[in-house]
Amino acid sequence: MSVRFRFDWVDAGPSPDALARDTMAALTIEAGNATVTSVIDRRNGLYRSHVVTPLFSVAEWLVGNWWHIWYEVEDAGAQRIDFESRHNLAFAGDGFVLPSLTMVPMSGRMQLRWMKRRPRHAGIEFVDSGEQDVEGQALETELRRLVDAVLERLRNVPGHERFTNMLDEAWAAVNGLDAEEREFSRAAALLGVDPFDVQDSLADAIAAFWEGTDPAIRADALAGADASGDSLQRVGEWLAGARDALAIAGNGHDWADIRAGLPRLANAAPWTRGYDLARTVRRRLGADDGRFDFGVNGVPAAAHRDMQPPSRRIHGLVAAEAPACVTVPRGESGTRFLRARALGDYLGRPQPALGLLSSLATDRQQQSRAFAAELLAPAASLRARLPGELVEVERVDDLCGEFGVSSEVIRRQIENHGLGRIVVC
Repeated sequence: MSVRFRFDWVDAGPSPDALARDTMAALTIEAGNATVTSVIDRRNGLYRSHVVTPLFSVAEWLVGNWWHIWYEVEDAGAQRIDFESRHNLAFAGDGFVLPSLTMVPMSGRMQLRWMKRRPRHAGIEFVDSGEQDVEGQALETELRRLVDAVLERLRNVPGHERFTNMLDEAWAAVNGLDAEEREFSRAAALLGVDPFDVQDSLADAIAAFWEGTDPAIRADALAGADASGDSLQRVGEWLAGARDALAIAGNGHDWADIRAGLPRLANAAPWTRGYDLARTVRRRLGADDGRFDFGVNGVPAAAHRDMQPPSRRIHGLVAAEAPACVTVPRGESGTRFLRARALGDYLGRPQPALGLLSSLATDRQQQSRAFAAELLAPAASLRARLPGELVEVERVDDLCGEFGVSSEVIRRQIENHGLGRIVVC
């Protein structure tokens, strides 16, 4: 889908803030067929498709958060501190009102999310909300064009040399990195750290972790750690221990044979791929529409061991050549779900490689979560067991017991597949 940042410089009139005055613009943001900057003027009730704001503060925010915008991964659970301030355009206003537009990297593309908003003490109200995936390159082109336009504007307006030089130097630093420096900047952003403002000891720890961790999992492992050298050390030690446990867990040849016969996954949304893969696996195994268990009724076994990871974001490690896994200790239903996620991660890889299970909102994690939900509680099976549009909570509890999953899994399957509406009677 397309994305566009349109802006026209406007005459702001006399102002004590000369920098804001000279970079004032009418800004329109479009994502697909939606206009993110749709507002109602609360003073006269009129609609317009743009906001009026100084673009210097927007450009300054973009440059300062550049690496976070492109590489810091969202957590499907609890976000890192200040994540929104690094990804949400509303924080770029510097006293002016901008849309609540969150930009999040999603495995090569960018997810844009915006919401209705009525800022206090503001004369406008944002009237649209939505979500749109766009090509990362398309968004980068637009953001670069905005920053370059602000710099060009400042060069042509006297009196702002200090701010021009400051922004120009920061922008040149972002664009002037060599390959090794870019790799470090990506690694730091994954950890939630500003690559241009990091203590030497932490920088050394990031570099050592990046070099010493298996390439298949190091990005997810960094994103799952906390922003400290101690956290990186603990994560590294846990990964080493988990790999040792997996080395003696068994080879899983039965699953390798099944994996070899699976069709290529369609180029679709990650959750759709997960659902489709789970249905294919159940058919290949001849599983009925009931409970799914490893090592029962013709289903191959898969080795598993509990080992508490040092980060709440990390949920487990999956072997390269089998769905054997080491996971965070959970109750019975939680462990079953993690083991199913491990199988989905293993079966969904393009080639053998270690896999990390986490709470991150990446394509790989979303695919494994969807796979596990559909493998353990198939939507078609739930549909056959539901009485109609309204689903009582007691029925959800019954289904949890039948399929051996949590109420959250049943609820999400009902909601995500449009099977009904859960009600409390």
